[in-house]
Amino acid sequence: MRSILVTGAAGAVGRRVVVELAKSAEERRIIALDREPMAFAEFADGVEVVRADLLEADLEPILKGVDSVVHLAEDRSRRFNAKVARSMLERLQEAAAIAGVDHFVLLSSALVYGAHGDNPVPITENQPLRPSNLAHARIKAEMEAVSTEWAARHRIRLAVVRPTVALSEGETSWIGSAIRAAMTVRPEQVDPPVQFVHHDDLARAVALVVDRELESVFNVAADGWIGADAFRALRGETEVRLPDRAGRLRYQAAKMFADRSLLEDLEPYVSHPWVVATDRLRAEGWRPLYSNEEAYIAGTTPPLLASLGPQKRQELALGAAGVAGVAVAGVAAWMARRLLR
Repeated sequence: MRSILVTGAAGAVGRRVVVELAKSAEERRIIALDREPMAFAEFADGVEVVRADLLEADLEPILKGVDSVVHLAEDRSRRFNAKVARSMLERLQEAAAIAGVDHFVLLSSALVYGAHGDNPVPITENQPLRPSNLAHARIKAEMEAVSTEWAARHRIRLAVVRPTVALSEGETSWIGSAIRAAMTVRPEQVDPPVQFVHHDDLARAVALVVDRELESVFNVAADGWIGADAFRALRGETEVRLPDRAGRLRYQAAKMFADRSLLEDLEPYVSHPWVVATDRLRAEGWRPLYSNEEAYIAGTTPPLLASLGPQKRQELALGAAGVAGVAVAGVAAWMARRLLR
């Protein structure tokens, strides 16, 4: 009987992965681990729940007899700390090697490709990693490098999963929320294609990689991407576009109120394309159930402007332009609150 350990099992992706793995007709042991308390009413009977912190717990007894490890753990409060993220990973991998684990799945991010003007559209898994200055992207790239070296040294099969921005009803990753918010304070009218993936589809992708014990790198995203005009319409902004000068003023003011380093580091990701191809995963039989538009709508509260008619939106836009000097500070303060939540 194969034994599978899932870290970060209380998270949006983790809960879904455990549920997907439990659906298998194959007899298996599933261990759901997280440092947060978990409500497992939705889990099938037989899922073992372990509450433990990867930084502190004795992991060798937990990993005894485990064949596959799925590392999804990501602590929001420690997300900018590369040392902590690496320590969690190395402690887990050290115990996994001792326990004789033969398959390791790492959840990374498509952010590791970086956002650059010369990126191909779409990006395949063969593209070199060029993470932009965003701390989260650099941490993910470092975790991939550490895992690749560790897996080669211990002859353990490694699979790396790189999703684009993941969201679902009531659940959006911090990076997803930050990027969505940063789109509203871009310094220029730049409109690269955008791409999303629903948490359900991401969980199904991870479960497939585990079930088939795959060994490779896999991009995960909805089919295709959303172009500039379609995305503006989806966000309810078809009628409202600020002049370039007003946009620049708003961006400068936002940097005064918000976390300057975070906003500047996010700027490339809302200014340049970084959409990915999913051919490799599709070749294994995976298909997304949600489109980009469906995933975005599911994970996004409808904007106020989308509920207004074209004439009212136009009136508000003209009024905002007339009082730009006053409104900029208010928008920036709102932006700061969203970014720093």
